Amino acid sequence: MRVRFSALLLALPALGGELLTYDAAGALRGAWAAGPREAGYVLAPREALLGAATAAYLDERGVLHPVVWVTGEDADAGVAEVFVGFQAPPGPARAPEIGKTAVSGGKRALVRYVKESGGFGWIARLEFEAGGGERPGPLFDEQGRLLGWMAVKTVDGAQMQFGIPVARLDQAHASLRLSLAEWNARQDLRGEEEYQRALGHLWADDFDGARFYFSRAVELRPSHARAWLHLGFVEGKTGRTRRGMECYENAIRHDPKLAPAYYYLGFALVMAGDGGRAAEICRKLEALDAALGAKLRTFMEISHVDMVEKEAGGGLKHKH
Repeated sequence: MRVRFSALLLALPALGGELLTYDAAGALRGAWAAGPREAGYVLAPREALLGAATAAYLDERGVLHPVVWVTGEDADAGVAEVFVGFQAPPGPARAPEIGKTAVSGGKRALVRYVKESGGFGWIARLEFEAGGGERPGPLFDEQGRLLGWMAVKTVDGAQMQFGIPVARLDQAHASLRLSLAEWNARQDLRGEEEYQRALGHLWADDFDGARFYFSRAVELRPSHARAWLHLGFVEGKTGRTRRGMECYENAIRHDPKLAPAYYYLGFALVMAGDGGRAAEICRKLEALDAALGAKLRTFMEISHVDMVEKEAGGGLKHKH
């Protein structure tokens, strides 16, 4: 049943609505910025759903839509997708790409850079004007088109804001069909605080800090494949190539379908001169993710991996 809450309208963000979560007794736990990605499907902070018994989406018209299913998630981006019924607003048009400015929670931010951040993918660094960017939520351009999601991370005691392109969120769309109780039952929160903190350091290019917190995350949850993936990347960035490859292998052992782990392991093997093993990893990657496999094979070809051998002392040389 739809319910109107006109008194809450003043609290809504300028674009989108809010996710309201409740405990088992029906008491309100909190309200979080959220917004539709398309008719019936709403993007919301993943952390808002953790431990909630029920949840509902309050749209910008003041209409309440109970959450029916959790239909997707991206733990790294901190986003969950929920299905609330097709009577919900269809959502904004999509922006083609992140430009020089972005809007979240009705506040404008300057986009300081857009770059690829290791195994995570593309990320934008946002800098808000005074009084903005305190909480995660949908990210728009200044024409109200959907850019993606804004994640908020704590780095050395300070908040930093990052934009996640909407194209990344497409990968999670309608990939699950779980009740909120079923979804919560699947969650393993060991090391989650350390993992999220590590992501902030990674995105801010503080590789030593990222290495520290990813290491803590895998100590607390040894089966955390994505933590092993990111730890492998930062180990490599801080000069520990062999340790990085061991981390990628751990990631694959815990999640044999984690395609980026194969890609970065293959890349590291090429750089180490192990063409035979790199080719083996590439074949497995191509079976999992054709696009990423093609990217690795292209790198192997331009590196002439079949003609690379290790010199005494650990360097590389090309045969002629």
